[in-house]
Amino acid sequence: MLFRSSPMGLSPLTFTGASKYSSDLQTILNRAVQIAQIPVKSLQNQDSDALQRKSLWAGVRTSVAGLAQGLSALNSLAARSAVTATSSDASVVTAVAVAGATATSYSIDSITSIASAATERSAVGYANSATTPVATVGPLDLVVGSTHKRLTPTSNNLVAVRDAINSSGLGVTASIITAPNANYLSVAANSPGATTLQLIDDPEGAATNLLTSSNQGTDAVFKLNGIEVRQKSNTVNSLIPGAVLTLHDKSAAPVTVTLATDRQALGNSINAAVAGYSAVRNQLLAQVGGNAGLLTGNPIIGQLQDVLRRLVSPQQSGLGGSLSDLGVEFSSAGEISFKQDTLNSLPEDALRQSFQWLGSKTSGLSSFASTLSRISDPVAGSIKAEQDGLDRSDKNFRNQIQTLNDRISVMQTNLMSRLQKADSLLAALEQQQTQLGASVQGLNLVLYGKNQSQ
Repeated sequence: MLFRSSPMGLSPLTFTGASKYSSDLQTILNRAVQIAQIPVKSLQNQDSDALQRKSLWAGVRTSVAGLAQGLSALNSLAARSAVTATSSDASVVTAVAVAGATATSYSIDSITSIASAATERSAVGYANSATTPVATVGPLDLVVGSTHKRLTPTSNNLVAVRDAINSSGLGVTASIITAPNANYLSVAANSPGATTLQLIDDPEGAATNLLTSSNQGTDAVFKLNGIEVRQKSNTVNSLIPGAVLTLHDKSAAPVTVTLATDRQALGNSINAAVAGYSAVRNQLLAQVGGNAGLLTGNPIIGQLQDVLRRLVSPQQSGLGGSLSDLGVEFSSAGEISFKQDTLNSLPEDALRQSFQWLGSKTSGLSSFASTLSRISDPVAGSIKAEQDGLDRSDKNFRNQIQTLNDRISVMQTNLMSRLQKADSLLAALEQQQTQLGASVQGLNLVLYGKNQSQ
């Protein structure tokens, strides 16, 4: 092929002529293509700027998302007063601090029972799960705790009974166990706790329970600070303010659950937020500076700058605490840093006051994190919208470039054809001139006995 076209460039045709002017004709061809490509180069430059801006936005979005995550994590930590929960025996009890936690301790004096789900099977086995009758012809009653439900299987075999139980909506699951010599119906509660499970055959008559009634489940039974507690779940989420316990095993020995302020964890979270702030700040400085400036004037940049200013402003002292109190330091150049020692020396009362603002779900860090998350959302965020617009611009530029290159290709081919014809004519004239010169020289020899040039 003489010609190759792409959205970003055009390969010139090579002129191969026979006349001594062929190189000049090649120059004419090249120059014509160069002039025609001026608007192409302009579009290429615009496309390059669009792609560069998209890349810059990717860096901004990453840093903004990191700051949003850091602020959200700090907000969550402050909401539970930076309290962490530990258990003296995690194999028996584990504990997690949640919002409302305060520094204190509790004793799980003993755990006599762990909640388990009721699981029953049919009292007898059946030769074939799809054909062997399970019960008398007629309805069955499914009993789960104090709830009764009348079942009307499509047939009286195990398969049909299983399907009827699973469609009951009573929070149980039936299955068929295939043993070496028989098939059994298994019924299990979906949730733990002591629960009666029965499948009553002939509820209007003899009322026979088809299940074994051997495993009706168990409740969790334990003592908390000397008070006996019985519940159906192994998750304890309402007895201790600010903590969720999970029971794993029985124990006669006491287990201590301790809730304590973890200033090191709080410091790590603050330091991560400070690093996120610095990353966004550096990104903005790089993108709106004199060397780049491709994002200068974009309203999103202005919005981010405003968020950063408000985040570190003295007005964000909140309800008695401030970022400075927590160890965040500010330089005259607008840089921030964090000192763990300052946080460690902060009195508990002042720390709790800071938590009121830091951990608020409607103001403080939460509002900043929400704003930054909306901006950096990878699906519906404003930065994503900017990137999508730049993708559309890139596609449009590339289409325009391709269209122009196609036109230039046609122009180049046509011009090449005309120049080749001109070159052929010039070559013929050159040949005629050569022949005429030879004839003149021959005539001179006849007339004068020598070449005219001698």
